[in-house]
Amino acid sequence: MEWVNDFFIRNADLYVKVLSSEAMLKEGEETAVKLTEYLSRRGLSRCRILDVGSGIGRIAIPLAKLGFKVIGIDISRDFINEATRRAAREGVTNNVIFLLGDARELSKITRQYAPFNVTLFMFTTVIGYYDYETDLSILKQVHEVSEPGSLLIIDTVDKEYYINNSGKSIINEIGDHLIIQRFKLGQSLRSVTVNWSYYIRDKDEYTLRLIANTQLSLRIYSIDELRELALRAGWNLIDAYSDIGETPYKPGGRLLAVFTYV
Repeated sequence: MEWVNDFFIRNADLYVKVLSSEAMLKEGEETAVKLTEYLSRRGLSRCRILDVGSGIGRIAIPLAKLGFKVIGIDISRDFINEATRRAAREGVTNNVIFLLGDARELSKITRQYAPFNVTLFMFTTVIGYYDYETDLSILKQVHEVSEPGSLLIIDTVDKEYYINNSGKSIINEIGDHLIIQRFKLGQSLRSVTVNWSYYIRDKDEYTLRLIANTQLSLRIYSIDELRELALRAGWNLIDAYSDIGETPYKPGGRLLAVFTYV
């Protein structure tokens, strides 16, 4: 998909700045703590984790600090370089490794570090970037590098959210950056086009300057469709949350789906 290269490779320097903001890093740290508590309740403390679409390591590095052995994979060299630098600064290079690679070749790239006890797709990453058959292939590859009893956690936004917000603009302010997302739902209700506009606040704190426009095309899923997809790849849905381990899933927003190895 051309937009994946545009978003994560050609505009990677911009996205690194956004992901490195205090708010985004704090969100990663808080999510890592919640994941740790959830995994501990399931008997998975200090285990081996595969973080797919690991970005700059805002989940992987906090998990490494909490004692997990983490392998992160991402398609962006800029993200991998930044994640590696951050891991060194945080003193966790013994617990986390970042690999440059395409998730569509996941088993080949990660096989030497397998098997994994937990695989993460956090913050609406990878699943939905391409098409149904590609998503199925990726989840089958995760199954190949996982051991029996392992978990798969997919953190996404459900189809109902996009249906409810089609034609609307969603505004997020992250540090000095303002991101406006505009959604357009496909006629089949299987895909959504998302137009991202990045603005930066000038020194006067009032003027916004446009710095980039990007268009994404996503394959979207309801919880039932995600359950069916994962089951075909060897994963059975066991839990669904809006906030991992805390808030039960409610349609129309964030969906953290937890699957177990079949």
